[in-house]
Amino acid sequence: MKVYKNVLRNIVLSVLALGTCAAYGAETYPQRPIKIVVPYQPGSAVDTTSRKIADQLSKRLNQPVVVENKTGAFGLIALKALRDAPADGYTLMVDTPAMAINPSVRKVDYDPYTDIQPIAQLMALPFVVGMNPAIPAKNLEEFIAYGKKHEDKMNIAEGGTSTLLASLLFGMETEVKMQTISYKGAAPAVLAVLQNECQVIAIDLANLAPHIKAGKMIGLLTTGEKRSPMLPDVPTAKEVGLENFNVSTWFGLFARKGTPQEILDKLNAVISDTFNDPDYKEYVEARGATLNPYSVEEFTEFFNNDVKTWAKVVKDSGVKFEQ
Repeated sequence: MKVYKNVLRNIVLSVLALGTCAAYGAETYPQRPIKIVVPYQPGSAVDTTSRKIADQLSKRLNQPVVVENKTGAFGLIALKALRDAPADGYTLMVDTPAMAINPSVRKVDYDPYTDIQPIAQLMALPFVVGMNPAIPAKNLEEFIAYGKKHEDKMNIAEGGTSTLLASLLFGMETEVKMQTISYKGAAPAVLAVLQNECQVIAIDLANLAPHIKAGKMIGLLTTGEKRSPMLPDVPTAKEVGLENFNVSTWFGLFARKGTPQEILDKLNAVISDTFNDPDYKEYVEARGATLNPYSVEEFTEFFNNDVKTWAKVVKDSGVKFEQ
């Protein structure tokens, strides 16, 4: 009996010690530099945003926060660096919807639900559907009517995986059959619509707003809960009856699954505080983006819904990707 009591006492003490250590670790986090891996090139929008966030984290957490670019393999090299690191909050990652899309379009060795932990959304850029003015239509309703009568003349430009899937979703929601034409990046895809090689494009607001303002394109709709201040005359998808066309380009901060909740909450709180920083707010607003102060749980739900949305688009469209 005495031996049993001693064993039981040791177990209880061990559990209490583990709880104390976990709480202490979260309370004192961070005690050394933090690394953020980025799967895009230096100077890209994601890289620039990551460096701004790194500066804010460093200032608020009193530790150096460095950005490390690990490009290639559709972001999988950077993701491997995150997954190979301990789940202790010292290696983080910034990525885009690519992290949610990849499992549906190519062979990957990660599960978006069980291997990755969303922490906070850094900004969201609404999608805009832009149309060449040569099309005799002034709004979505007229575009749909024209498009269904002239399907042999309708091309939609895409400049990457997310714009391709957004294009497919737009076609399915409007029931207008369009030929998807692929370009190497956003710039040539936008140029194709400006030159009327393609008639339509669905891409982030930052790429289209200047052309719509200049009258070189017609804005059919934007995504998001409300109209963009950059394009106040362009209705939202919900306003024109395309409630399921609720897609965006977003940047998010991630950790490895298993990172203590206290650390996730601490990082999330710092990001939310960053949203009040005038310089960061100006940076975001200049790009037509929005700030959504999601909690860890809310951003996790958002991310999981994005995974499901794009998986359904891939399945329903039957699109095939090179592996």
